[in-house]
Amino acid sequence: MNQPAPAPAVTWTAGAVARMLGLPASTLRAWHRRYDLPLSAPQPGSHRRYGRADIDALLRMRHLIEQGLSTEAAAARAFRTGGRTDVGTLLTAIRQLKIDTATALLEAHLADRGVPATWDELCRPALDALCGPDADRCIDLVHGLSWAVAAALHRIPSPTGAAPPVLLACVDGERHTLPLEALRAALAEHGRAALFLGASVPETALGHAVDRVRPAAVVLWSSRPAVPPSGLRTPRLVLAGPGWPPAAGRPGTLGDAVSLLTAAD
Repeated sequence: MNQPAPAPAVTWTAGAVARMLGLPASTLRAWHRRYDLPLSAPQPGSHRRYGRADIDALLRMRHLIEQGLSTEAAAARAFRTGGRTDVGTLLTAIRQLKIDTATALLEAHLADRGVPATWDELCRPALDALCGPDADRCIDLVHGLSWAVAAALHRIPSPTGAAPPVLLACVDGERHTLPLEALRAALAEHGRAALFLGASVPETALGHAVDRVRPAAVVLWSSRPAVPPSGLRTPRLVLAGPGWPPAAGRPGTLGDAVSLLTAAD
């Protein structure tokens, strides 16, 4: 017996889609002309037809624009990266010092992929790209990107509860705080409270904080050679960053640190 032919996919005209989006048809035409939006629906004639996936992409694009992205960045993210920001799109925003756009791109990626994946797939590669041979000419861009990363991570609140938090601090003289910003946010995603003391924490101040907070663990970050603190009264000390000599059980990645600090939860 012959099987019935599958029903044709439902598509919509440009005018119908513009009304769905609440946009003038001229705006939709301008987007196509300027950003060459790739449509997934078959195009049998001279008039554009939109499938469900195309409408979803346009809705994402409009939402990203409302979040503060430039139209160009929103089009690239919604249509060309599977709805996900790539490093090139982020760097384009940073090189134009569009910090709000970069922050919105990072926030969207965090919501989609989570903190460890965003850190490894987006933040670190973008920072590495700016810290190459022309680093002296990119200091403003590094600062702008760092601000955007920190602002996006701060939108992830630490949970509240009775459990002792993890205490995070940079060793005295250390000013690279982003790795611990990322760790705090990643722990928050796992329901683990963390308190970050910031950059360059003297050993005596760290000891005072431990006495006040009674944390479940202390994480010390250093990017340069450092000596572990002596006499710190904490049940667990985790040394993180390239400044410490390699040791068994020392976290090598953000994901490793999260696993180590949530293993007993």
